[in-house]
Parts: sequence; structure tokens; C-alpha cells
Amino acid sequence: MKKTFGNPVIIAADGTRAVPLDRIVLGAGQFSEDWLQKLIFDHPELLPVRDIEPGFGDIVAVAREVPCAHGYIDNLYLTPAGDIVVVETKLWRNVQARREVVAQTLDYVAALTQLDYAGFEAIVGQAMRAPGAPDTLYGHVAGHGDAAEEARFVDAVALNLKRGRMLAIVVGDGIRQEAEALGALLQGHAGAHFTFALVELSTWRDPATGALIALPGTLAQTVMIERGIVVISGGTAAVLAAPARAEAKAHSITEELYFEALASADPALPTLLKDFLAQIEPLGVYPEFLASLNLKVDIGNRAKAINLGYITKYGKLWTSSLATSLNTDAALRFNEQLAPLIGGQVRTDNGIYLTSNGLSAPSIKLLLPTHRDAWVEAIRTVLGEARAETDRN
Repeated sequence: MKKTFGNPVIIAADGTRAVPLDRIVLGAGQFSEDWLQKLIFDHPELLPVRDIEPGFGDIVAVAREVPCAHGYIDNLYLTPAGDIVVVETKLWRNVQARREVVAQTLDYVAALTQLDYAGFEAIVGQAMRAPGAPDTLYGHVAGHGDAAEEARFVDAVALNLKRGRMLAIVVGDGIRQEAEALGALLQGHAGAHFTFALVELSTWRDPATGALIALPGTLAQTVMIERGIVVISGGTAAVLAAPARAEAKAHSITEELYFEALASADPALPTLLKDFLAQIEPLGVYPEFLASLNLKVDIGNRAKAINLGYITKYGKLWTSSLATSLNTDAALRFNEQLAPLIGGQVRTDNGIYLTSNGLSAPSIKLLLPTHRDAWVEAIRTVLGEARAETDRN
């Protein structure tokens, strides 16, 4: 179906005046592809990274026109944790751009996978950077409140390069059906460890003041394919379909990073948790990967999903979120079902939550695998109460 959008209008606070905005046609006059590159470099918040990969958080603009083995990467960003974001800008009226944009972006990802940390830092040093930019990669993120320690940052960047684990975004001024089809083609094949997204950035101008409004939107995105294969031959990256003998499981970089952190806390936890998630999936419970893993379920016409609790990257289970999405009596009974299993108690002084020592949340290892079935049954019971409450209302 063809996408159509009306023109945005600025309406005065008192409702007496409405000013339609004028669409800016990129590629004309000052509004070139270079202008678009600089716009998203100066304002990285325009890129909807949190919507595409929630675990990435803030991104920091590092360099433009970064040289690599397959050309020049338009825009490069890093997160304070060492995640890599590669952005290619294209004006969609360019027929060649519509044909080649995915292959070109794949080649950039492939080129970066051939670099170690020192090589990556070296090509960034050759690129266009803001005046007074730091000489080191870590210098770009060091002042951020969420910055990892330098050694941890370096290790994260090096591992992401080695695995090809990065977010690749193509930003254009107007998406076309051909570009969406390219995204669908990539989604239908096995990828590397990168996430690919097509983002439209429409720009508008207030004819009265000349002020500009930039409106980003994610129009298509893929997720990582766990068993993906990228073959590099003759300096070109090609994506091969996954073998037919097994279905590839799709997931995001955020999910992979979560389970890596969980494994660093305890190597047994990822397997235990994945088994538990499979057990509660028939109940309608699904994982939402943000900074932690949230156990969500949609019931009836409720305005928001019920959150049964969240599990941190270190395997701690916090059940306080249930009382915010369900009545307190039901939340209390749910926690009271779990408390005897771990020899713990339920705290009610600051919300309602489960604790193993009277202070902090318990590790899921106190429940898994020994009390897995009892935990599943507690979820089944509380969801039954939630559905009954929904029906009454």
C-alpha cells in the first residue's frame, strides 16, 4: 500500500492561527546530501536509535566520511558502552541509490569487521570530525554519564567489530517502494550480527519564520538472524540464506547484549532463562528487551501490557512492576506464592516486591530450574485474575 502523509501545520496556542509548513525538497540548493549528513551529525537525536535498538541508549557523533576498504561511511556514531552505529544518507530520487543502498551498507559493515580496535581508531582519525574533537575513540564518550570504563569500552568495540555487530541505518528524504522491498529482501535472508533500518527524515519549513522542522520515522527494519552467514569474496559482502534444515531465530542486538551480560554474571543463566521463557510463551507472556528483560503480557482491552516483573542483566528478578499494572491484592498474592520457594519474603514498604534477604531482589537461580513449574503456575494464576478483572470492567 502506498504511503501518503498530509502536511504538518503549526497551530497557535490560542487556536486562532494555523500555518501550514512547506516541504523542503532535498537535493535542491543548499539542501544537499552533504547538508543531510551534517544535520544528523550535529543532531544525533534525530536518529530513532532507541526505537530500533532500545539497549543502545544515547549515541555520540564521532566522524563523517570515514574511509574504509569499500568507500567512505557517511556518518559514524558510538554509544558510551561501545556499540557502533553506521549511517548512510541517500536522496531517494537517485535511482542508483535505490538499487545499491543495501549492498553498499553491507559492504561498509563487512569492511569494519576486518579491523581491530587500533585499525578502527586509525580510520576515524582520518575522517572529518568536529573542531577540537578528541584524538581517541574513548575520548568521544568519556564525558558521558553512562560511559563504561575505558578498558571495558575498548573490549566492547573490538568484540563488536569482530562479530560485525552494529546498527546500520540508511537515512533518506522520502522512502520509495523499491527501498522498502530491499529491506524486505534483507529481512528474508540471514544477516550478520547487525541490525538494518530504513529511516525517512522529512524536513519542513515555517514560511513565516524560516525555522526548520525535521521529522524522523523508522519505515522498515530487520532484526539479527542468529545463524546468519555473510560471505566476503573479492572484497564484496554477500548475504546467504540460512540452511533450510533449521529455522533461523531472529533477535535484536539488544537481546544478544543482554544474554552476553547475563552469561558474564553466571554462565548457566541464559540457558535457564531461555527455557523458562519457552515455558511461559503459551500463556501469552513475551520478553521485552530494554535495559533489562521485562515479562509482558497483553490482556483484553487494557490500555497497557501487564508487566510481571523484570530481570536485570545480572539475573536479579524485580517484581515491583506488577503492582503498577494490576491491582495490589493480586500483585501481593503473586509475590506471596513465590516467596516460600526461595525462603524469602515480600516487601510492601516501597511498592510490592519479592526479596531473598529483606533488601534486594533475588537471583532467578533461586527459582530456576528447581521451582520453574511453580513460577509458571503463579503466572498462570495471576493472569487468570487479571483476565477476570478485565472482563468485569
